[in-house]
Amino acid sequence: MLGEIGRDVWSWQGDAVAIATLPYAAAKGAVIERGRGAELVARSTASQIYFTAVEPLPILGAIAVLCGFSVIAACEALMRPNGLAPHVPVVIAQAIVRELLPIVIALVLIGRSGTAIATELGYMRVNEEIDALDAAGVNIDYFLVLPRIVGVTVSTLALTVALSFAALFGGFVLCEALNLVSGGLRFGAILEAVSLSTIGFATAKGVAFGLVISTVNCFHGLAVGRSFTEIPRANVRGTVACYLACLALNASLSVVALAGRIT
Repeated sequence: MLGEIGRDVWSWQGDAVAIATLPYAAAKGAVIERGRGAELVARSTASQIYFTAVEPLPILGAIAVLCGFSVIAACEALMRPNGLAPHVPVVIAQAIVRELLPIVIALVLIGRSGTAIATELGYMRVNEEIDALDAAGVNIDYFLVLPRIVGVTVSTLALTVALSFAALFGGFVLCEALNLVSGGLRFGAILEAVSLSTIGFATAKGVAFGLVISTVNCFHGLAVGRSFTEIPRANVRGTVACYLACLALNASLSVVALAGRIT
């Protein structure tokens, strides 16, 4: 049993190292190619951004508004009656922008874009398309991995920034329409409570989550063997690994923010 545990740990360690070095390999491929095929890579990156950030924007916008509504309503109901009204805007801003929204966006993208990347690369591997590209001298890390890493990372960052405002504004408007906020709470006060450090931690989480989602699923998609039955397994492994990594990153960055008393 101990030997089996040791083999599993060694295998996980090897996978973690390979995943961590994949962005470096993609960037190195771009340097080696010296702009060759840049138009194709740019189109692939734009397509990934459209799929990740533009297509799901309506449902993500609705999720953001509901998150904002839940936080604002809860803060008003729990804090104001206990004499904490002056702190309500700060708590709302940090809870939505820094804590809740980045991880919610990441969890949605894991189930959508992450599984799509693993499935697409898995089918390319099973159908021997990747082997054919490799035999033709195509740099796989540059032409296949780099556009997905850049596209998902840029999309996650952009969604985090844009949907943070949508969550604050939409949640406030919805709460006000349902008479769940008092006259003392103004939307301007909530915006003023969004400090530069809060924005910095939110954007850091967006970049980190985007890198994790794209890199992990690229690795598991490329690791598929010759059988179609390995593709759903790669999806499961990639999804579970992304969930664990994103939740761990979210908790770590939140602890750093709280330990430094950054508001």
